[in-house]
Amino acid sequence: GARVMKFEVRVYGLPVAQGRPRAFKLPSGQVRVYDPPKSRDWKRTVMAQALMARPVRLLAGPLAAEMDFYLPRPKSAPKRVTLPVRKPDASNLLKAVEDAIRSVVYADDSLIVDLHARKRFADAENPPGVHVLIEELA
Repeated sequence: GARVMKFEVRVYGLPVAQGRPRAFKLPSGQVRVYDPPKSRDWKRTVMAQALMARPVRLLAGPLAAEMDFYLPRPKSAPKRVTLPVRKPDASNLLKAVEDAIRSVVYADDSLIVDLHARKRFADAENPPGVHVLIEELA
């Protein structure tokens, strides 16, 4: 059968959660959905990196996806705080990356059957950003 493929990329930058899209009506009656600039810029960064590492064909489902988000440690965080328990939520971080790589890596998020997200503090070894691994399961 066809070779089982995988896609892997490490994107550097400040991970931004998918902001709640705001919809508004233009005078023409057209409805526009506004993506907050911060999440838009992050998604552009992720998409650009994904395009450079893109697989020879779109991955076909079922897919397993793993994403490790590295967030800067706030100066105010006490030493005993070893994991980023503040916003952004892991699920919203995930959503932004899924949106950014849809149609670059796979046709649709619905192909993902296993999903694992981790939030960690960035350090010298892992600067801020995300490590994405998506594998075909069949």
